[in-house]
Amino acid sequence: MEDNKEKLASAGGFDEVFELVKKAVDQVMGIHRAGLTLVLGDIPNQIGAYHEMGSNAIVMNRNIMKIVWRSTRSKQRRNAYSFMILLHEYLHTLGFEDDAQVRELSRKITDAYIGKGHVAGEMAVSPLDKFFPEINQYAMFRDNGTFETIHKFDTSSTPYIA
Repeated sequence: MEDNKEKLASAGGFDEVFELVKKAVDQVMGIHRAGLTLVLGDIPNQIGAYHEMGSNAIVMNRNIMKIVWRSTRSKQRRNAYSFMILLHEYLHTLGFEDDAQVRELSRKITDAYIGKGHVAGEMAVSPLDKFFPEINQYAMFRDNGTFETIHKFDTSSTPYIA
């Protein structure tokens, strides 16, 4: 568990964080899915990310991500945020539709894989401004309305895609 915590703290991007998400879900629940795409987009700030059922894409709110990145220089905290968002949406891709259930599953998985009390598990079930109080001052921040596909994502499942 301590090793997983260290791996998350030092992960070098969305792909590495997502690999940990997949391992955590597989280890705790025994299920997995491959071939997902991550898209960063300008979506309303009350939505951290979403997955349209039946698709292979997770759309993460680029605005909130930028706000989080502005709020902390801590790689550990940024990775915890990414882990929590990606875990939540990954569970949706696995067919879990109810947000309350997904939040509780996210905490359960995080507690089992990284350790009880880890900030990622707390983020799964608490308002984001509890961890990033500055977020409210940037609440109206908006990007330019574009979407960007992250090309290096879920690479262990799709090594044939350049």
